[in-house]
Amino acid sequence: MSKLDLAQQFAQALMLEQTQFIKQQLSSEHHNIYIEKFIHYLYIHSDQILLKQFIELDALQDVVQKYAFELNLGSDILEFIGVIAQKIHALTTQSDANFNTLLSDESFELWLAKILELEQLRYYIQTHLLHSPQVQHVSLQLANQILESNTPWLDHLRKLNTHKSNLSSKVLNFIQDQQQTIELKLEQQLAHTLLKQLGHIIALPNEELTDISLYLWDDIKQKTLKETFSQFQAIDFEEFFILVYETWRQLRQGEYLQHIILDVVASFYHHFAEYNLQELLLSVGLDEQDLHQEALRFLPHNIAALEQQGLLDGIIKELISPFFLSDSTHQFIQQFIEKNHSI
Repeated sequence: MSKLDLAQQFAQALMLEQTQFIKQQLSSEHHNIYIEKFIHYLYIHSDQILLKQFIELDALQDVVQKYAFELNLGSDILEFIGVIAQKIHALTTQSDANFNTLLSDESFELWLAKILELEQLRYYIQTHLLHSPQVQHVSLQLANQILESNTPWLDHLRKLNTHKSNLSSKVLNFIQDQQQTIELKLEQQLAHTLLKQLGHIIALPNEELTDISLYLWDDIKQKTLKETFSQFQAIDFEEFFILVYETWRQLRQGEYLQHIILDVVASFYHHFAEYNLQELLLSVGLDEQDLHQEALRFLPHNIAALEQQGLLDGIIKELISPFFLSDSTHQFIQQFIEKNHSI
């Protein structure tokens, strides 16, 4: 056997031995010391690597570009969303919990106080309501519906048609014309009153708006989820979630929204660029013990599953075999054997 063949066989044996050694370390039942040491090594040295050294801004924005702007959910995921929507509907329509269990009085009052602080926004909405042609058109339609629903006795007269030219027909036509004129004026006046009152409510002092909102909340918070969501069908929930996704797909294609998202990413990067990785972990409330817990929560089970399927050896070999199968490694071993054999 040539020395080169001997070196190749020796490298092959070393590879098999190292594969078994790594597998035993990964599969250790003694708290997976191998994994813990690996996590510990990474953590204690993470204070030596700054964020700007670990990742580049362009690479980070490329990730956002791909997953936020370009990635589309497949049909299986969309189907799953539908299943989950129906599940949520089923759970809510069977729940006796009330809204107060989801939102406490304290939280509601905090949100209410913050919203009422936005006085400039309220005044802008008030002005927009009073002067927007679109809003005025909607209020006129609403006034028409209110008037028609509350004057059913005039419905027959509204729809009555006559083609005769006698005196009674002329009188009826005159009455209908006057009725339409009067109703139009009433609709216009009612629409104006609705907008005026709505604008008045929006511009009420904070104290009065707080009292009104708390009064409404006292009634709403006692209602159960079952009582509220039983008014909806499961398909309504499913369509709502799909609609949210489709709306997001459209919005994310807009240049303005993409600019905002990428600008936020850049701001985050520049703000934390001088932070080391350990500081970043601590800033989100994670320490070494948390990393150990999360690693040991999943890795042992995953490794065991790979071993049961006979895949673990192959994965380890794929990682280490390039070194042991390379010609430079064989030459090194051959030279080492020759050197030590001549001694």
